[in-house]
Amino acid sequence: MKPISLTEQLMFNTVRIEAHDGSSGTGFFFNFKEGELTIPVLITNKHVVNYNRNETVKFFLHLSEEDGTTTENYAITLQTEWFFHSEKDMCFTFINPIFEEVRKRTGKQVFYVANEESLIPNKVKLMELSALEEIVMIGYPIGLWDSKNNYPIFRKGYTASHPAYDFNTKGIGLADIAAFPGSSGSPIYILNENGYSDKKGNTYLGARRIIFLGILYAGPTMNANGEISVVDIPTQQKVISRTSVMTNLGYYIKSEELFEFKNLIREKIKQQNAN
Repeated sequence: MKPISLTEQLMFNTVRIEAHDGSSGTGFFFNFKEGELTIPVLITNKHVVNYNRNETVKFFLHLSEEDGTTTENYAITLQTEWFFHSEKDMCFTFINPIFEEVRKRTGKQVFYVANEESLIPNKVKLMELSALEEIVMIGYPIGLWDSKNNYPIFRKGYTASHPAYDFNTKGIGLADIAAFPGSSGSPIYILNENGYSDKKGNTYLGARRIIFLGILYAGPTMNANGEISVVDIPTQQKVISRTSVMTNLGYYIKSEELFEFKNLIREKIKQQNAN
């Protein structure tokens, strides 16, 4: 495939992460900019890597052909250091060393599409949105994926709380979308390929729009007594409680929280330069 549309490009934005215990979740690629440097990282939830800063994970990467297409996949077992967010259920690892190693082994570049900092909306941009916006989530619910082609699953839903306002907790939003085991770490977007309308009633025919809202990490469940609790989206299909049911709602960490990682990356670069 040679991706053309936004949705086709996003097919190469995520990987299905499998931890050492067989549990699985979603990770996605992100490029941080520091001066002239571009630093690619792989981001997921802390609980996807079992809260282990040295968790070994497995996933598949797409390889690039000379004509700009990709037809081949390459299996990776990654023994690495995960850097944790100070508060949120989110972590990252540097992925460029893996890309370089794959190139040495195969003679081919890794084919991937990374999110950019420009996709993270600021407060002004979020205030331009309405309370109810259609969203897209990309990942691997119940560990399901197109294993033949190494492609993810697309889910559609809506914002359940206004994207410009925190839902009870700083940096958290609520989405009306089915969130199953394996969906942890999935990126959530407002995505329009063929036009959209804003909350003032203006219509932008044929316009493309992509806004990176955040990262799924948890969902509320309800027990038989009607009591609501919030649990991490599990990475394995297992019974949480005999009387607990998912509510088809998902909590996401707002994408602006990723900027904490940029500060950490900046410090790592300073340390390397000092050595």
